[in-house]
Amino acid sequence: MITATPAACPASPLRGSAPSILKTLAPAWRDDFVVRFPDTPVELLTPFGPPQGALDPGLEAFLEGRADFAFLTREIAEADLATFRKSHRGVSPSVVPVATGAWDRFGYVDAVAIVVNSANPIRRLSYRQLDAIFSSSRLRGGSVPTDWAALGVAGWRGRPIHILGGGGWAGEESARALTIRRRILSIGGRRGRWKPAPDSGSEADVVDRVAADPLAIGFTGMGHLKVNVRPVAIALGDRSPAYLPTAGTIAADRYPLARTVDLLLAPATACGARLRTFARYLLSDAGQAQIGASGVFQPLSKATLRRSLQSVDRQGVRGNTMVRRRPRG
Repeated sequence: MITATPAACPASPLRGSAPSILKTLAPAWRDDFVVRFPDTPVELLTPFGPPQGALDPGLEAFLEGRADFAFLTREIAEADLATFRKSHRGVSPSVVPVATGAWDRFGYVDAVAIVVNSANPIRRLSYRQLDAIFSSSRLRGGSVPTDWAALGVAGWRGRPIHILGGGGWAGEESARALTIRRRILSIGGRRGRWKPAPDSGSEADVVDRVAADPLAIGFTGMGHLKVNVRPVAIALGDRSPAYLPTAGTIAADRYPLARTVDLLLAPATACGARLRTFARYLLSDAGQAQIGASGVFQPLSKATLRRSLQSVDRQGVRGNTMVRRRPRG
């Protein structure tokens, strides 16, 4: 694979971007790192940008090859990947989780929750069932459920399933829609397709709509939950254990729709050694301790931390590597 490799790493600081929700944690990481590694200065592009790449000039600088790294608090979007590949001769960035989201704090990479009305007795849904509900491709082989009884709700035959939040995937996917499509609707390298859901509202009003409709289902972040709305336990397989989104299940790598704060790295640059030093610091005890001190995000689980370290150590910053949580159970 051909990659662009500058002749030498410039003496200037490593430059990177961070979204606004990391305006406390990212500087804490930088300040502690430069004390420990004074020969590797780090500069954070300011002002801190919003999460979406189209609105964030700092992330745009990384995607276009004008910065060395970027922190990202959502799944990297296809448009971002296309921009990066155009500027880096077709290769993709390395995506390395460095922190776990805040579980249930609104706007801070909270876990994605599949939600129903509290009057709905359903307690669990598998990936196959969710794929059948939300996708038109049904790559997991499920048949289209005709009513809630088809999903196992006794006594609910003839009660239709009202899918809400179609605006979250009708155009540019929301961060949570992107998470669900990649983890649930897509499989084996095949991209799943969303089921059209016109007039089903936007992701922003899912919670209010679900609270008013016992037949409704949608998804949101754990930080958005309100009275009369509850999350459903999620199982990887029809016979697998199902887990609710809790601090404990996320810390133990059980809940499959937890999200992470990721470090994006350019492939095979002349500054690769310095970038690896920075990445290893973020994954070290010292770097993970800064996460706990922030009081918002959570350190990585041991399993995810191990995979992130293996990715950095094995492949450095050479492209086309993406580390993702692999829920157990």
